[in-house]
Amino acid sequence: MQKMSNSLLFIILSVVLALPLPAAEPAPPAAERGSIIEDRAARKLLQAGDARREVGENEKALEIWESVVERYPRSQVRFDAHLRLADHLLKETRDYDKARLHYEAAAVEGNENDERRAYAYLKTGTCYYESANYGKCFTIMRDVIERFPASTQVNEAYYYIGLGHFKLGHYSRAIEALEKVGTALSIEDSKIDKVEAGKRLHIKIDDQDFAILPVGEQVKVRCTTQSGDEETVPCELVGRNARMALGGIATTLGPRAPNNGVLEVRGGDTVSVTYTDAHTAGKTFDQKRLKEVVVVGNGLARITDGSYQREIQAAVLGKPLHLQVSDADHDTTPGPDTIAAEVQVFRRKTTDEIDDELAKRVASGELTEGADGEDMKQQIDPLVMVRSTPVTLRETAQAGIFRCALPLRPGTAEGTLTGEPGQTIRLVYLDERHLGQSPLVRTAEARIIEGNLGEVRVTRTDISDEELALKTRVRTATALTEVGNHYKEFGLNAKADLKYTEALGVCEEILEQARGAGGKLLEETYVQLWRIYFAMDELDLALGMSRRLLAEFPASAFIDEAMLQQAHVERKRENHLRAISLYTSITKLPNSKLRGEGQFYIGECYEAMALKAVAEQSSQLFEKAFLAYQQVYEKFPDSGRVGDAVAKMAAFYYQKEDYKRAVDVFENVLSDHPDANFLDVILFNYGRCLYKLDRKPEARRRFEQLINDYPESAIAPEANKIVEALKKAGF
Repeated sequence: MQKMSNSLLFIILSVVLALPLPAAEPAPPAAERGSIIEDRAARKLLQAGDARREVGENEKALEIWESVVERYPRSQVRFDAHLRLADHLLKETRDYDKARLHYEAAAVEGNENDERRAYAYLKTGTCYYESANYGKCFTIMRDVIERFPASTQVNEAYYYIGLGHFKLGHYSRAIEALEKVGTALSIEDSKIDKVEAGKRLHIKIDDQDFAILPVGEQVKVRCTTQSGDEETVPCELVGRNARMALGGIATTLGPRAPNNGVLEVRGGDTVSVTYTDAHTAGKTFDQKRLKEVVVVGNGLARITDGSYQREIQAAVLGKPLHLQVSDADHDTTPGPDTIAAEVQVFRRKTTDEIDDELAKRVASGELTEGADGEDMKQQIDPLVMVRSTPVTLRETAQAGIFRCALPLRPGTAEGTLTGEPGQTIRLVYLDERHLGQSPLVRTAEARIIEGNLGEVRVTRTDISDEELALKTRVRTATALTEVGNHYKEFGLNAKADLKYTEALGVCEEILEQARGAGGKLLEETYVQLWRIYFAMDELDLALGMSRRLLAEFPASAFIDEAMLQQAHVERKRENHLRAISLYTSITKLPNSKLRGEGQFYIGECYEAMALKAVAEQSSQLFEKAFLAYQQVYEKFPDSGRVGDAVAKMAAFYYQKEDYKRAVDVFENVLSDHPDANFLDVILFNYGRCLYKLDRKPEARRRFEQLINDYPESAIAPEANKIVEALKKAGF
């Protein structure tokens, strides 16, 4: 008889959540806390770097932030400098290894700001993900979930765990992680039923009745909008015992077009999501479950150049000021809509004005005077508004985008936008409806200057410095290689080879110039070349280039990665002893993050040799493989390969018919290493061991778990046959 249940319909909104700080390697004891005077000096230096960054002087900004770290090693402000450096390396230069080092430095216990620590933890894991070190990424992301269980960073952690498993082809585990994205919300967020226009609307249905549905059947959900669109969303059954169904549909601003697979919405629209529950716990049938979701837009204010494509940090007197606000809330009609904003002009307060304000606020009790009175000035806003001008922005042909241009004139005339060099101009827009709850003020700022912004822009675009130009070419080659890798992942080998050839051409063009420049630039060129050669399967060239790197740059931060690539080449050629020698060398590098990787691959080399050896020699090689995997667990517990190594050890016990010890290891893997590879194989062998120990009901449960969790596994059909046999036997 069909089991009756109450169904629960959840709507999960696609929101880009703030990222948290990553779980770093065990850090040395924190340095003694710096003094207030040190903090103040470090903060001023940090702000000087920020000012350089604002006007586009990125290289100088990086130098200043690095000096904060070097000159003030005890100050809490150094953690902010680490994060600024890390963000630049991750987002701008995509140097994941260097970025990770700065994130790890900001994630230590000595950082008193938990929010920054959380951000650093997550970003550390992100760096590992971008470097394709998924095992270590999983470890860090699990730490984020454990250390910050109530934070929204948990969503991002599950997201990267899911993506990592997807990259590895572990689709069931990818779904298991991704289905948790959006469920780990704070109490406040869970009350918000909103979707951002243009983002995907995710739907999750929890209904015990799904357990009886046949494999592959879809659950239909109907989405209708207040403005008249209507779409059917198929939801796929996922999760254990098939109690949950997931689905989603893209949303876009525009006129309704029913049943086209896209949900067209308007600002302020309401989406009604309806699911028909065939059988409820109250013994009723075909009950409709309704969830309503409000369409909102996250506002964004920008001051741009004349093309509205690039944000600017300087507004030129006598030239038009171009303003843009993006907000889907105000696209409410088929025609062009308008929104209201405000342009404010500020000047810097004089020293006397700041001192007077400080004295008044201390006297009123608003500020408490401490031993360091000067430090309290940082709580005083250094700007004062001199005038404000209301503006109306008109919607463009692109829905939800509002723009206007108005002249910025010198002087102080009434009724027009005016300013003086050195003043700050600010676009202010009140975003009343967004994914959060309370209204937010969205702003954009620029500094008023005299001259010609066009000339400034051209000057910054033209690269006159030869070394900077070469660096740009190396980054171009890096980007082309990454594109090629993505093509290769999807089996588009012809397109991948084209991108690798382009990247190789770029590197070969600049190689002679890089040799002339020497130093870091030549080192990075060598690194990029051997990565390209390895991706193209040009193993001799890859080996030669990595050896050149080792010879010319023995202290390079890429040494362990180069040695790992050399070992991979030898292993691919079945020169296993040479590969083991190289992997062993990596395990002896004291500061390498790849030591656990090297140790794991030693075991795989011995295992590969054992499979081709004669019986007696094979047994000895398997024993060496087992000991190598055991050392991963014992010597490198923070390695992302621990789960895989333990799984290999369990398989070894099974081959030795030591079933009790194998069961102990299997249970350890399943409880402590949820992201280990080969979990389908582990469940299969776990069931076989339980069967051998005459624990047949438990064995059946493990085989059924394999079938439910890994239906795409090659051994799932065999597990299904065993389950059927156990059923017939009464187990």
